[in-house]
Amino acid sequence: MDFDFSKLYIIDEIFTGNIETDTQILLDEIKQMKLHGSNNRIKLTKNMKRPLSCVYGFTTWEMNNGKKRMPSKKFPGWFQTKLMTQYPAFKYYLKQFSLLYMGDFEWNQVVINKNFEIIRHKDSNNVGESYIIGLGDYTGGELCVEQNENEKLIIDIKNYPYTFNGSEKYHYVLPFEGDRYTLVFYNNKMN
Repeated sequence: MDFDFSKLYIIDEIFTGNIETDTQILLDEIKQMKLHGSNNRIKLTKNMKRPLSCVYGFTTWEMNNGKKRMPSKKFPGWFQTKLMTQYPAFKYYLKQFSLLYMGDFEWNQVVINKNFEIIRHKDSNNVGESYIIGLGDYTGGELCVEQNENEKLIIDIKNYPYTFNGSEKYHYVLPFEGDRYTLVFYNNKMN
């Protein structure tokens, strides 16, 4: 079954309207998931090790560890990611959270990162604005977004959704201590 996030309606309220409580609810669900490393994001790390960085949504990779992925009905040539297949109910958490804290922002992918101190980069496949939020028990880890050669914004995204266009602006994460999770809600070039 394919999921159209934009048409998903929430029946039961999951969240409270208090950002600290709601990010903890979301984090508790994420901690129950088995996150996996990403080979295609190694070049975005300082230590050249596989970061825990998983897409909840769709991928163009048909196979996962020798097994065929479930194809998307809405997006020909795309397949459900491992996380989407393993945790289908999590889509309700993501949709309700985004409606509550991001308004009518539409997205078709969410990246879940754990302890990923990503280096300076631009997003290559994202279209338009993205929302990012930090979750967990950590200090530091602010997002740095370069506005131009001489101006950088340092944003504390812990329990704070922040929007910017990551395909146009260089950005990276400052050092942190503790367990830092991030969710990035965005649109991928799927058509």
